[in-house]
Amino acid sequence: MRPYFTHALEKDREEILEHHPSEYLAIVDLETYQAFAGREVDHLDMMAHLQVQMNALTAVAWGAPNKNLHVRLVLTEDHLAIKRLARFRHTAFASGWIRTNGQLCFTSHERLYDCAHHRTHGLLRDERLPRNSRPHVLDVPPGIYSIQIFYHIPFPYGGEITQSGRLSAEPKLHYTVILRRYAFPPPRVAPMRLSGGLIPWAGAEASARPWGGFTPHLAGGE
Repeated sequence: MRPYFTHALEKDREEILEHHPSEYLAIVDLETYQAFAGREVDHLDMMAHLQVQMNALTAVAWGAPNKNLHVRLVLTEDHLAIKRLARFRHTAFASGWIRTNGQLCFTSHERLYDCAHHRTHGLLRDERLPRNSRPHVLDVPPGIYSIQIFYHIPFPYGGEITQSGRLSAEPKLHYTVILRRYAFPPPRVAPMRLSGGLIPWAGAEASARPWGGFTPHLAGGE
């Protein structure tokens, strides 16, 4: 059995994952996230490392309790999913941005903290982790993602209200994570120096000069 799970996220389709973190959950880009931070990093160093990675748009992390959690992922390209959650009074308490060419990793403190200490340890390396602690690889369309995390009320103490009006023993869902995709912008094209000069529309004589044809003594029209 592989040491991680794989999920192909489709637009406006739900995927529910089960995970048991000790401190926080995270979504990181498999290609660009810098896992190694240093052999001697402590928890404070790890928080600083995560902050740097979040600023670089390679990771989004949020605090989570030490318990078995059910997390719903929704990939969308509009704001309707967020509006539905707001209507049911679910609260967004964390957010961030991430860029990816198509592969994200849903994981937690244990995996990231281990990789931060060992340069040779990869996020998906072969390791015997409990089933509910293994990373999840998320196959998504390339793009820039706005990540918004909603927690379900009441949480984490108590359950959800059932149809009978009673509280269930445990919430069916603890978090909903909205991954709103924005397509990559078209590539920027650097200015090109044409053979006739930088300003070819300034006339044949002007465009023949590499600086654009401006001659101070001719500026007055002489």
